Amino acid sequence: MPTRSYDVLIIGSGFAGAATAFHLSRSPSFSGSICIVEQEKTPGAHASGRNAALLLQSVEDPGIRKLAVASRAAYGDLRERIGFQEVGSLLLGRAEQLEAVREPNLLAGELLSPEQAVEKVPLLRGHRFDGALLTPSDGVIDNWALLSFYLEEARARGVELITDCEVVSLETGSTFRVETSRGTFETHRLVNAGGAWVSRIAGWAGSDSQMHRPLKRHLFVLDGVHGMAEDQPFVWNLDQELYFRPESGGLLFSMCDEEAVSHFEENVSDGASEALAEKILKTLPTFSEAKIRRVWACLRTHASDHRFTIGWDPNVEGLFWVAGLGGHGMGCSWEVGRLAAASFLGEESSPFSCR
Repeated sequence: MPTRSYDVLIIGSGFAGAATAFHLSRSPSFSGSICIVEQEKTPGAHASGRNAALLLQSVEDPGIRKLAVASRAAYGDLRERIGFQEVGSLLLGRAEQLEAVREPNLLAGELLSPEQAVEKVPLLRGHRFDGALLTPSDGVIDNWALLSFYLEEARARGVELITDCEVVSLETGSTFRVETSRGTFETHRLVNAGGAWVSRIAGWAGSDSQMHRPLKRHLFVLDGVHGMAEDQPFVWNLDQELYFRPESGGLLFSMCDEEAVSHFEENVSDGASEALAEKILKTLPTFSEAKIRRVWACLRTHASDHRFTIGWDPNVEGLFWVAGLGGHGMGCSWEVGRLAAASFLGEESSPFSCR
């Protein structure tokens, strides 16, 4: 098979790679060929398709918070196409935790007492927390619909997507020569958007920039939990590290666990269900009849400072990073892609540059 050459080659078709391709291909400043290679048969098979689909804007990092708010503005215009449901969020925690994520000049929200929060979500009866922050503009998005939007729009503008195409090695020189299970690709500009695999790709490219670590998180769908309507805000307890929302007649629940992994397998860890039962028993009396319908795991990839990495590698010419989105990939993807494209083209400096 002959070597295929592209002006830009993007590794990974999750939210990082798809949103970057979408914005780069629509920029009037860019002309050239773009190809996305994806190791799985279906885009979004890992973190992009396995997350809780929550659009949460009141996050701890002020820079990431701004990206989430800007992305939310774009999603409002795509409401029907991406299945956006503006149900709002209810963050629970201590006063200092809520103040740390609250930015009234950027995002409208309302501080509530525990009694007011229980009125909003009766399932919180008996759950201990000091206060709550209600953000009405938060919500839930259809992961697959949003990812498909980016990819379909990019492909309509000539971007190629090649799936079932695993990168097996990478050589650097005057160009990047990428060996895959479906032949050889060559490019002068390589976008590393490989999710949990970004450090491996960077190492092959000769980068010694900050390492990124994938961490495993478990999610559950529970039955037997009654009293939460589909249009109620999703709940996230910052202090006790748990979140839940309605899901297909049941309740989607996470313990916010982060388990270090040595391999890239998203198997369910031994003891995950027991840990869930213990957490529910200690913190949520209204969940006492809960039964596990389904459990799965996904890999959330973080840089050591838990900030995004968006920008040119300082040591490897032509290597561009869109990585370390750490659970914010879906919610921030619009602005991540826009910022990545602008930084790639030299039109904007990224505050999340490669360290």
